[in-house]
This record gives sequence, structure tokens and C-alpha cells, in this order.
Amino acid sequence: MKLAAVVVLYHPGEDLTGNINSYLPQVDKLLLWDNTPEGEKKQLPLSEICHPERLEYRGCGRNVGIGIALNDAVDYARKNGFTHLLTLDQDSFFLDGEFRRYMTAVRGYGEDEQTIFSVNYFIKSQQSSLYPVVDTVDKVSSAMTSGTIYPVSLFEELGTFMEDLFVWGIDCEYCWRAARKGVPTVCFKNILLQHDLGYQKKKHRLLGKEVFPNEYPPARTYYNVRNGIILHKLYPESLNLKAHLRYHLYKRMVFVLLYEKQKFAKWKALWEGYRDGKRGKLGERS
Repeated sequence: MKLAAVVVLYHPGEDLTGNINSYLPQVDKLLLWDNTPEGEKKQLPLSEICHPERLEYRGCGRNVGIGIALNDAVDYARKNGFTHLLTLDQDSFFLDGEFRRYMTAVRGYGEDEQTIFSVNYFIKSQQSSLYPVVDTVDKVSSAMTSGTIYPVSLFEELGTFMEDLFVWGIDCEYCWRAARKGVPTVCFKNILLQHDLGYQKKKHRLLGKEVFPNEYPPARTYYNVRNGIILHKLYPESLNLKAHLRYHLYKRMVFVLLYEKQKFAKWKALWEGYRDGKRGKLGERS
């Protein structure tokens, strides 16, 4: 396996070096695509990177969304003879030895298989795993961007990532597209990536239950609602629209009202996301 990786950056924090060092020793090339606008960039905290010669910094000085960044990495991997592409978020990391186990597991499963590989996630804000931690490799409907490995040859067959979604749902859409062509997404449920969902900051109690509001900023709030509606139209067998709107629209309206700041801007984003989703409007929010 010749492995390229890409991390999409947006105002990265001081933990970036430690996160990268948790997987860089097993990666042949790491692309850092920076979506931070040019006037807002700070020097990246990369002085303690373990293999700086494997890094390549990329970007165009503005936020172009996740799809363009991932497709730039796809193009790089194709042109430079890589067999697999690993996609990652800037705030995700593996505990000691965990990424090496992941690589061993992929090779054991069959690295030449036309399969999308993913891991289980330890959700730091909730202090629990996404799936039960069991020693199985199971087919799943989709995988998050962070920690997922794609055979580069798959992009020749299925095409590249859907850039017009801009942010939310790009990972799910690709897995659902693959499934329609008979390409499975599998999860190694005993391998954990340390990860956080969205902008969860703290839990609250609502009607006797613990809730974890995703305090997304207005722009991300918009894409969550809009893209879910659009993806339901494209993949009705994979995305339950009622469940999506219940979580990303109706519950979010309550959470914004009770717990979050920027209430007007977020309510406006919820409404515009719903409106544009119904209209089928894609691309960057205007």
C-alpha cells in the first residue's frame, strides 16, 4: 500500500502537531489543505512534526469547502502513483499504536479490495464510542470523512467527491454512491479514532434527558439542513428525511433558543437551508 493522506484545515488549533504525529509515521505523503482565509491565517504549529519532509502545504487563500480540498488530494494521489487515500479532520487523532493496527487490519482484510475502510470513533465530548467496541469488521451505511481510507482506483470508477455540497454530507454521499455500485463501506469496530462531533461544547438537561447541542456557526447550520434535503432526493433509500429534519432543524431550533448565541443568525440559516434544500440549490451559500 502506498498511502497519501489529506487533512483539511480551518483555523487549526495548537493540538494540530500532536494529532498529525499520531498517524504520520505510517503515511507516505500528507497534504495539508488550508481553508483559512488569507487575512486570518496564523503560523501553523508544526515545529515538532516527526516527519516534516512528508508534508505538503496547499490551499488557495480562501474557504472553498471540503469537496474541492478532497478532490485536490484525489488528483495528487492519482498523478503520483498512490494506491490509497486517507482523509482526516484537523482535530482527530489516534492513540499510541492505534493507527498502525488500522493499517494492519486493512492489509489483513484485503487492501486490493474495492472497499471503503473506516474506523470506530471515540466521541470526546460524550466520552463514549459511536459503535460498541467489538472485534468485528462490519458493513456500515456510511463513514465520516475523518479516518476513512479509499482505494484510489475507486475514483476512476465512481468519480470524485461532490464539491457542490460544500461542507456537510460529502462523506455520506460518496459511500452511498459506492453502495449503489456494489462497493461496501466497512468499519473496524475495535479501532478507535479520537474525534468530536461538530461543535459540541457541553451537555445540558432537557425534559429530564441529557442533550449535546451541536453549536454550529450559522454557515455550517445552513449546509446541514440544506444538504440533508438534497441528499434525500438523491438517495431516498439511505437518508431518512424526517429523522434528519428532526435532528438538524426542529431540535436545533429549540437548542438555539435555549442554549446558543447568535440566535437570529442561526434561525435565519435554518430557514434558508430549508428553503434552498427544497429548491435544490447547491454550491456555496450566497
